[in-house]
Amino acid sequence: MELRNWAGNIRFSTDRVHHPETVGQVQEIVRQSRQVRVLGARHSFNAIADSTGDLISLDRLQPVLEVDAQRRQITIDGGVTYGRLAPRVHAAGFAVHNTASLPHITVAGACATATHGSGSRNGILGSRVAAMEIVTADGTVRGHRRNSVTPPSR
Repeated sequence: MELRNWAGNIRFSTDRVHHPETVGQVQEIVRQSRQVRVLGARHSFNAIADSTGDLISLDRLQPVLEVDAQRRQITIDGGVTYGRLAPRVHAAGFAVHNTASLPHITVAGACATATHGSGSRNGILGSRVAAMEIVTADGTVRGHRRNSVTPPSR
């Protein structure tokens, strides 16, 4: 199957797309890959996410989306989309201060690409990240326990 971006105008150069279900599987793929990139919602209009190496899609990662209203924190995994995030945050009585334009865009992708900010007083979603956990090039997990995004006041 040919892999293309969201608009269909970019064809990806590899057929090695992995769909891990756990962080442990992500670590193993990274350890075994010579070149690896994370593939988000493919909502890009250029070849920046293209690779001849391995691509990791987080679309099957065990979902983590926890809202802690008392601490005013949200804990998510890298594959959470705005379509999954916004209703959960809203149900808890909060709102995300900036959202992507489409529900299929991942929160991690929006943070990584600095997308959808609206000025110095209302920064990108990444400006609200309090902590995160990453898989490094050698497959080691580093950082805080999970991604935490602090929502604004009610």
